[in-house]
Amino acid sequence: MRTSSRLLLLAVVTIVAVVYPVATSAEQPWYPIDGEDITKPFFQTLGKWAVTEHVKQTQHFLKFDKVFSGERQELSEGMKYHFVIIALNGGGNTGRYDAELIEGNPRRLISFAPPN
Repeated sequence: MRTSSRLLLLAVVTIVAVVYPVATSAEQPWYPIDGEDITKPFFQTLGKWAVTEHVKQTQHFLKFDKVFSGERQELSEGMKYHFVIIALNGGGNTGRYDAELIEGNPRRLISFAPPN
């Protein structure tokens, strides 16, 4: 009896895993934020927040200019964004920076750096 119960449980778990797979963020598709959408205040505010948070964490001076492009990925804990941000550095030079953040509770900056 134990063996058949275990086999039944194993079969159910296998079926559930096949029908309802758990997707990781690496498996979730990225969706581009196209055209005029990237200029919307929501995305620009997130980009400015990313620069401000980076400055708080590193003490490097940067001044936000704009989010140039972006893409989003839906996760269970919120929406993940990858932005290309234009900012001014301490020398007054304009630079491009890649930023990844999760808009959730709480909002989290994952990475912020010049593109490779």
